[in-house]
Amino acid sequence: MNQDAPKPVFEAGFERSYREMRDCRVSHEHDLHSIRVLASPSAQEPYAALSPDVPYPEGATLVKLEYDDEECNELVLYTAYRKLAPDTNLVGGDWWWQRVSPDRKVIEEGAPWRCLNCHTVHCAPPYGFDLTCAEER
Repeated sequence: MNQDAPKPVFEAGFERSYREMRDCRVSHEHDLHSIRVLASPSAQEPYAALSPDVPYPEGATLVKLEYDDEECNELVLYTAYRKLAPDTNLVGGDWWWQRVSPDRKVIEEGAPWRCLNCHTVHCAPPYGFDLTCAEER
């Protein structure tokens, strides 16, 4: 593996310590893949609350697993984002976004327009907070 290649914002084996926040469901975004959403321990309470009263701490990480089947068995992609320190990535809402292949190669990262556009529109209150959402409009 290339030493200089970007690394995923979630560790290998993350499923052991992250909690499923959204179970398997078809998403009208994400190329109509089925998805599951897992949250790091520090992201679980803010994700459940979706409120400015419970902000995401730096390092909180969300991983959306994308599948090519409705039973969520055939993993095709991870979409992940990690909360950064304030004023670190203003374009990305102080989140670092990544699209990662099943073999953990980073395909795209930073503040992808596609991710930001969708989360800005669909994750505004009352459906979400801080570019995260748990309900689809």
